[in-house]
Amino acid sequence: GFVPAALTAVLAGLLAATAPLGRPAVAVVVAVLQAVTAAGWFRLNGMWPARQGIALAYAGGLAASIGLLATEPAHAPTVLIGTIGVWLLLVVILQLRSHASADERLYGLTAAVASTALTVLAAGHLAAVAESSDAVVVGAAAVAVAVLVRALPLPTAAAVVVALAA
Repeated sequence: GFVPAALTAVLAGLLAATAPLGRPAVAVVVAVLQAVTAAGWFRLNGMWPARQGIALAYAGGLAASIGLLATEPAHAPTVLIGTIGVWLLLVVILQLRSHASADERLYGLTAAVASTALTVLAAGHLAAVAESSDAVVVGAAAVAVAVLVRALPLPTAAAVVVALAA
């Protein structure tokens, strides 16, 4: 829909606008992006509200962001992989404590793993800004334009082609 596309475009625009300002400015936008990603993934999968899963995914994203801000950019892969590893273990422990049926636990595990992974990987923008803010600006601007174009009421095939062209 157009509302999620507009929200994505606004977040991408904020990311593009703050990228030239450096990692501390981008960290604020990334924290908002991580909150939207953590909550939005559960919402997208019809698991609303899922407070513990959302909080856990968001905490993982913040831990990754703090780790990236506290280390040299060369250590970014280690920070991201380590954070994902620890947080996925925490997600499994959270799901093992659930009293839901096996099917519901598997569905919850799937949503929590995806939400956590995407939220942690969003911190990668901090590493990218340290290397080249121009790349982040161009990438975020491209995402903003592509999602807005894709949300236009066009036939599916045409919308995909127009969004890729944009």
